[in-house]
Amino acid sequence: MSEYLPNEAIIEILSRLPVKSLMRFRCVCKTWYSLISSPYFVATHLNHALSNPHLLLHHLDYQLNKERFTLHSFDEPFPRNHFTKHLDYSSPAIHILLLSLDQEIEEKGGFFAYPSDFIELRCLHQRVNSFLYVVGSSNGLLCLADDVFGNKVGLFVLWNPSIQKAISLPEPNIGFRSYGSFIHSLGFGYDRKTDDYKLVRLVYLEGTTNIRFNDVPPLVEIYTLRTGAWRSVEAPGPPYVIEMWSSSVFLNGAVHWPAHTPRQQGAFRNVIVLFDMEDEAFLEVAMPKSLQGAEHLNVTVATVDGLLALVPFNESGNEEFHSVWVMKEYGVAESWTKLFDIDIGERLERVIGVTKNGEVLLTKAGKLFSYGPSSQQTLDLHICGQTDSFSLDTYVESLVLLNITDGVLEN
Repeated sequence: MSEYLPNEAIIEILSRLPVKSLMRFRCVCKTWYSLISSPYFVATHLNHALSNPHLLLHHLDYQLNKERFTLHSFDEPFPRNHFTKHLDYSSPAIHILLLSLDQEIEEKGGFFAYPSDFIELRCLHQRVNSFLYVVGSSNGLLCLADDVFGNKVGLFVLWNPSIQKAISLPEPNIGFRSYGSFIHSLGFGYDRKTDDYKLVRLVYLEGTTNIRFNDVPPLVEIYTLRTGAWRSVEAPGPPYVIEMWSSSVFLNGAVHWPAHTPRQQGAFRNVIVLFDMEDEAFLEVAMPKSLQGAEHLNVTVATVDGLLALVPFNESGNEEFHSVWVMKEYGVAESWTKLFDIDIGERLERVIGVTKNGEVLLTKAGKLFSYGPSSQQTLDLHICGQTDSFSLDTYVESLVLLNITDGVLEN
């Protein structure tokens, strides 16, 4: 085919194909192997793939003791007819079938017993701890941490499910043996300027205050895929505490975390801390004024329609509420807007995220539910899992990691 088509046309055609096909086509000839493996082709393919994202759901199914990574439609990840599309509505017994549907779903094993509307990914890394923590997803590359407790350095993994390739990162420089007990917060993202993937780690040592792991600023180190090594960050760490288990989101070239001033050290304040991946510097953004001084606030950061979003849970006194806020103009604190409150009539455990169609994914009693803000109705998705293990990320197919040699990204 290359004898009749210019190289540019071949690249344009191949770069629009699924990764699975491209991995087979690398075996056609040496020319195609070199072409598809080249950094230019990897970048070209990624640019096309970014227009076709999926949602990635991760959780530990405690009933099967199985860790699941599943891809779902970006527009409608959990269709309302998922459990009913197989039914024969012409059957005289259709009403009986519908009445007994919930029982049938539970007996079969829930959502994933109905093989449609999702794709299951096979994780190459066998977990050591109770479940893997998804630090983040960027351009089809997942960053996993096999250490949810922090006091042990654990293992960090970069994994591209599309090409079924994973690499284990070297042990960080800041660890228990050299610094003693600590907790850490993590963020993962892409540096567009250097075409590099970075994992940033903020480490809070035990300290000398009455409240452990409350001393600021934290020690900061960063891993870069281009070097395959950890190094210290020159910029000073933020004067805020990012709690263990805190959510993070990568948006506009920066990782965002909810944070607060050290407790019992002056006036308390909640903020959002940013780490710019290009400049490797920390910034801060103010939260909505009504949330800034709340000391018992549990905040999830997320994105809603490409906007930075907050899902705060306030459990001060007898009052409990979840709400969803978006920053309509990025970086402008005055543009924070409250979209809605989440009212399900009973206590929920966690808000996992908000989908493109406006559904809020949340957990209660170890099960995943979808909540419609306009209808205020809750739908049982029949997905069971350990509450802390649930995460939701955007995912695209890509060839990233294809050019990795000895854990270092080739130019």
